[in-house]
Amino acid sequence: MKKIYNIICVAILSMLAMSCSDENISDLDVSGDCSVEAFTLDGKYEGIINAKTRTIKVKVPVDFTAKQAMTVSSLSISKGAKANIAQGEKVNFEAPKNLHITNGDLYLDWTINVKNDEARILSFIINGTYKASVDETTKTITAKLPASVDVTKIIPTVELTEDAVISPKVDVATDFSDPVKYTVTDNTASETYTVIVEKVTAPEVIFLGSNGAQKMEDLCGEEQEACKWMLANVDNSMFVSWEELRNGAVDMSKCKLVWWHWQNQPTENIGDFENGAKNTAMACINVLQDHYKNGGAFILSRAAINFAAELGAVKDQLCANNCWGSSDDGGDIIGGSWDFPVKDESCYLWEGIIGGFPVKTLDANYQISNCVSQWGKWFHNDGDLNVWEEKTGCKVLAHGWDMAVTMWECPAADGTFGKGGIICFGSGCYDWYSPNPFEENFHKNMGIITGNAINHLIK
Repeated sequence: MKKIYNIICVAILSMLAMSCSDENISDLDVSGDCSVEAFTLDGKYEGIINAKTRTIKVKVPVDFTAKQAMTVSSLSISKGAKANIAQGEKVNFEAPKNLHITNGDLYLDWTINVKNDEARILSFIINGTYKASVDETTKTITAKLPASVDVTKIIPTVELTEDAVISPKVDVATDFSDPVKYTVTDNTASETYTVIVEKVTAPEVIFLGSNGAQKMEDLCGEEQEACKWMLANVDNSMFVSWEELRNGAVDMSKCKLVWWHWQNQPTENIGDFENGAKNTAMACINVLQDHYKNGGAFILSRAAINFAAELGAVKDQLCANNCWGSSDDGGDIIGGSWDFPVKDESCYLWEGIIGGFPVKTLDANYQISNCVSQWGKWFHNDGDLNVWEEKTGCKVLAHGWDMAVTMWECPAADGTFGKGGIICFGSGCYDWYSPNPFEENFHKNMGIITGNAINHLIK
């Protein structure tokens, strides 16, 4: 048997050798090239050729409107190559155009983009944190900052339209005590923006964290990441310390929403919550109750979720009954994305999420503290969500795979849902900060979900 096996192996090797001999080389012609060496439209608009991305960008004046019939006045390609577009041909370039080049048995596809000169500021961020509002109609940029920010040493960061440049320099300390003008140019396009910095005295959205934090930088990593997202994405928002709230240093007259994101050991009964929050929410209970009674909304997350019971938004002051976790700099490094099921996929909270359902918020290599404040399924007849809603007077938004309720909406002071209500995020998947680096894909859903919650509660 062994001898037969060896004979078969030798035969196979011989056939392979024959197939690779000079007599069996393929007659495919792969000796040519499919490069673009020069490209011009209408005799004056030269293409910028990028061989790495196989793109050709042609810039035209800001007011140019004749893209639908442009003449290919020059097209130089590799020797012996052919293209699907010919020199002298009139082509519609209102949309990107494919340039297909062949040379023997080789081919490459290039993309031609004809773009008008454009000079705009797309975003204006102050000190890497505070997002300013850009008004394209008036060419005015308005930044509203807390009183603690030194306006004489502001460092702006901008995002511009492609190819545009800005003057004076950004990314350097600048005095914004008075309005500052910036000019953006791109060949024939030019726009001048006026940047106005104002101190926020009456914020529309405020962020609260742990006791003792006098400024955003004093917050722990989890709270700070959430606060940074808010300041960069929610207009007229502001970090407020508990001391400022308690002492009346913040004008609450225009406040529409309070977000309390508390990285702390969560509790399972109202007495323990009151004791743990004695220097935070319970010390400001009158201010926060007035905000709620007057139609103000709340987002309560992590250990803060049971404050909804203090506001009377949960029947019988019931509290989440399955809580654990508090560490901000430890926890497991997860091997893949984490997700959770929802009660209603058409709910406002999931609009625009990445990756579909179940909802994913955490990516591979994310280090999670897994701070959880949820309602174990034994509270609601082994996972009957309708029973949970009947017992609490609230609405289920999301739950765990074991049917524990992890995200929910409480009614406003007038008993209605929506504007002026309360959204509670008790899920361990609602996590903002990873001490371990990771490649962000689905974690962007944290901002999408939170933004949807804010819009739902204040509009």
